[in-house]
Amino acid sequence: MKNNFKYHIGNNNSLMFIYDNLKLSSAPGRNMLMNTYLITDRFQLKLELEFLAYTFQFYTEKLSPSDLNDIALRLHSFKDIKATLENLKNKSTVLDDIQLFEIKNFVIIKKQIATILESKGFDIFEFHNADEILSILDPDNTGENSFYIYSSYSERLQELRKELSNVNIDNSEKDEEIRLKCIEEEDKIRLKLSKKLRNFEDILSQNFKRLAHFDILLAKSILIDEFNLCEPQLYDKIEYRELFNPYVKSILKEKGRKYQPIDISLENQPVLITGANMSGKTVLLRTLALSQLMFQFGFYVPAESANMILFDDIVLNIGDQHNELNGLSSFAVEMTNINQIIVESKKGTRIFALVDELARTTNPVEGKLLVSAFIEMMRKYNVCSPITTHYSGIKAECKRLRVKGLSNISESDKITVENINDFMDYSLSEVNTDSVTNEAIRIAEILGVDEEYLGLIKK
Repeated sequence: MKNNFKYHIGNNNSLMFIYDNLKLSSAPGRNMLMNTYLITDRFQLKLELEFLAYTFQFYTEKLSPSDLNDIALRLHSFKDIKATLENLKNKSTVLDDIQLFEIKNFVIIKKQIATILESKGFDIFEFHNADEILSILDPDNTGENSFYIYSSYSERLQELRKELSNVNIDNSEKDEEIRLKCIEEEDKIRLKLSKKLRNFEDILSQNFKRLAHFDILLAKSILIDEFNLCEPQLYDKIEYRELFNPYVKSILKEKGRKYQPIDISLENQPVLITGANMSGKTVLLRTLALSQLMFQFGFYVPAESANMILFDDIVLNIGDQHNELNGLSSFAVEMTNINQIIVESKKGTRIFALVDELARTTNPVEGKLLVSAFIEMMRKYNVCSPITTHYSGIKAECKRLRVKGLSNISESDKITVENINDFMDYSLSEVNTDSVTNEAIRIAEILGVDEEYLGLIKK
C-alpha cells in the first residue's frame, strides 16, 4: 500500500539507508515495521515517541552489552507465527505438531526476554503471563525448545506405546494395528490441545505484537545512539537546527569529506528556494522528506533539534522520477504529480509537498508561469511546500530562501569536480528579491570547461 514503510523505502534511498542500518533482530519485527503506516494521528504519534524515549533511556542506562547480546540472540529465534495464531482462531482447525511447537517456542522466548526486561525494570508495557500455556505444551516440564505428543498426555497413549515397544519384531500385523491406535489417540490429543490453546489466543496475539514492537523500539534506540538523532517535538511549524542526511553524510565520510548541516524553518505556506547548480537544493529536499518520514514512522530525526508538523501525506517530486515504463515524459509525470498535490490540497489533506525544479523541462516563459501559479495555489490552501527553482522573475508572494553557494575561493585554490563541494556554503539565507544567482558559467570556468566553448557563451 502507498503509505506504509515498505512503500516509502522503495521510493527513498535515504530511508532505505536508515532501514539497512536498523538492527532489527526478528522477522516479526521487520514485518511489523514494513507494514506500519505513516502515523497521521497526533495522539498515536506522541504515544509511539514516548515509547521510544522510554526504551532509549532504558537502553542507555539499564542494558549492558551482555544484556543486549542475550536479548538479540533470543529475538533471532523469534519466528513469525501469525499464520498459526490465525489458525488458532478457527474453531474447526486442529493444530499440527509444527504449529504446536511454534507456539511453545514463542512462549519460551517471550518468557526469557520478559525475565531479562523485568529484572532491569522495563515496565512501559508488560507481557501477559503465559506459564499456563507452557504447562499445556510441556506437561513433563522439560523446558526444552521442542515438541512432540508426550505419553503423559494420556494413559491410553502411554499404554499403547508401552505395548508397541513390547511387540515381537516379526509380528508386523500386530505392530501396525497398535501404531494406528497410537496415531488415533495422538490426533485426539492434538484436538484437545488446540481447544485448550484457543482460550489463550488473545494473550498469545498480544504478546506476539508486543515482542515485535519491542524489537523495533530497541533497534530504533540503537540507531539514535549510532547516528546521534534527536527527539522531535510536535509544533505548529517546522524548525530544524543542524539538519543532516545520514545517507549523504556517510558517503562524504567515506571520501574523507565533511557534511554541512542546515538550519531551516518552514510553515504551512510555500517557500521558494534558489541557489546555484550543485548548491545542494535537491539534497535539502530529500533530507526534509527523509526526516519527516522518520518522524511519522516513530523514529527520532537527524538534527541537533527539531520542531515538526504532522501531515497526512509526504510528497517528494524530484525530476529523476521519469516514468518511462508508462510511456510518459518527464513533464507529463511532473504535471500529473503536481495536479495530485493540488487536488488533495483542495480536499483539505495536510500535505508536505516538496517540489524540485518545477517545470525544468519546459521553456522559461511558461516555466515561470507554472511555478508562480503553483506557489499561489499552495499559499491559498496553506500547504507547507518547499519549492526549488533556477528561474528568475517568480513574482508570486512567498517566503524566499537562497543557498549561499560558492565562497572563500582564493586564486591558489585548485577546484575540481571532486572537491568543488568543499567550497560550497550550503547554509540558507532569507532574501526579498525574485532574482536568482548566476553562477553556472562561473562554476563551468572553475571546473575547467573548454575555453572556446566558454568564450562563445560570453560572446
